[in-house]
Amino acid sequence: MVENLLFSLATALPIFLVMCAGYLMKYKQLIDSHFIKQANFMVFYVALPVKLFYDTSMTSVQEYFDIGFIIFVGIVTIGGAVFSWVTGNLLIRNPHQVGAFAQGAFRGNFLYIGFSLMENILGRIALKGPLAVAIIVPLYNILSVIILTYAGKDKSKRISLANTLKDIGKNPLIFAITAGILVSLLPVEIPLVIARTMNYFASVATPLALIAIGASFNFGHIDVNLIPALLASSIKLIILPLFAVVSAVSIGYSSEDIILIYVLTGVPTATVSFIMAAAMDADQDLASNIIMISTLLSVLTMTLFVFAFRSAGII
Repeated sequence: MVENLLFSLATALPIFLVMCAGYLMKYKQLIDSHFIKQANFMVFYVALPVKLFYDTSMTSVQEYFDIGFIIFVGIVTIGGAVFSWVTGNLLIRNPHQVGAFAQGAFRGNFLYIGFSLMENILGRIALKGPLAVAIIVPLYNILSVIILTYAGKDKSKRISLANTLKDIGKNPLIFAITAGILVSLLPVEIPLVIARTMNYFASVATPLALIAIGASFNFGHIDVNLIPALLASSIKLIILPLFAVVSAVSIGYSSEDIILIYVLTGVPTATVSFIMAAAMDADQDLASNIIMISTLLSVLTMTLFVFAFRSAGII
């Protein structure tokens, strides 16, 4: 039991400590808001796409393509969004907060924090990871637009679904995965010099993303939004992943698939949810507080889930 607990702490705690380092760097003015903005840009448009392209291109897509898994991930994602939206309408008294609450409760930061956790557990990204990204990233954007449009008050700031679909088509992550799939299907091998170069960029993605997340922590308005932020974080970190994992175990998915499903559902709220909330006139202060609280609490919930997986023999 002690060994399992130590393994769990060694898996989740380093992620949290790197984020804390980012916060301290910002606090000590070693980095500033401009650095955070540029770091996020580099991760999203360069390092992470290179990593996803490399991982996808080196995987036998035909061997690991699983339509049942795609359907399961899609149902879990849509179901989580609907549950969060309904819960927000039932429990949040301020209508202006419902959109930010619902998005914060279902939209996870699996690309940065989740994949970091997965690499700590498995030593790599799960083979079906890029496939899951190709499904969830578009779903997250579409579902967020629908929820924030319906819950928003200022119609002039609403984002159309058509424009969202266009943006998805230009998303560098989707483009990288698509290109990686095409390369994996061709009878070619990536030259060693290019592969090593891409590995350098891939190595930058995780630590830089975690530092930027920690440096972005904002404790403003936390006293006002504490209850709805805690409720949204509980849905994101406990309720949704518990349902998804239990369902995956019942279906009989492999250990690696179960870990991937947990990562897709049980990590803290995505930082992009703040950007979406601000753009669509939702409560951006609540959105920011949900990101921060869910991230802080995730070190505990991720440790407990990993401990449970380890004790059950899944890891």
